[in-house]
Amino acid sequence: MNPQFWWYVSRASGIVAGVLLVLTLIWGLLLTSKIIDKKGLPAWLTDLHRYLGGLTVIFIGVHLGALVADSYLKFSWAELFVPFVSTYRAGAVAWGIGAFWGLVLVEGTSLAQRKMKRKTWRTIHFLSYPVALFAALHAAQAGTDASNPIFRITSIFLIGLLTVLTLIRIVYVRPKRKVIIPKKPEAVPGPPSAPAPATSSGPPPYTGHFEP
Repeated sequence: MNPQFWWYVSRASGIVAGVLLVLTLIWGLLLTSKIIDKKGLPAWLTDLHRYLGGLTVIFIGVHLGALVADSYLKFSWAELFVPFVSTYRAGAVAWGIGAFWGLVLVEGTSLAQRKMKRKTWRTIHFLSYPVALFAALHAAQAGTDASNPIFRITSIFLIGLLTVLTLIRIVYVRPKRKVIIPKKPEAVPGPPSAPAPATSSGPPPYTGHFEP
């Protein structure tokens, strides 16, 4: 086996995980900003946001496992899960650890979404943006391929697209306000009206005069 095999696996899986993370956010923004109409989409496309998030977690797991298996840097599990413990670029690795724990929180609460209040879930879900930022800083400072032109161009394009969609979501898509229509005041019942005088339907009264 090539002695650098696990090093290549860690690099490739890290890049794929980063791209999947950004694509997860982009697809979520396309759906929530109503740029794409969900009504005409098949069910698997509307669930693509969740699938991409799950794939991101899987590739991060491969990335971490490959770093432990690599015989060159010799990462321990503690160095991969506890910030500033690593002897290799501690600050850059700490960004990645922060992104990992943030993603675990977001994905974990998404699985338990039905058991949570929607407001609480949405608040935690907004951590996806700091997670993406931490992951970008980790890739720029600790990634071996950060100086690769293709990697840079792809990263700039994806981050730029994510930024534009986020601004559209903030500026143009606002929650609908409920219009409250005031109720008409109920009429106050007045006093009962007096009954109409009774009319006689018999012959006219006698006046004392006789008309032949």
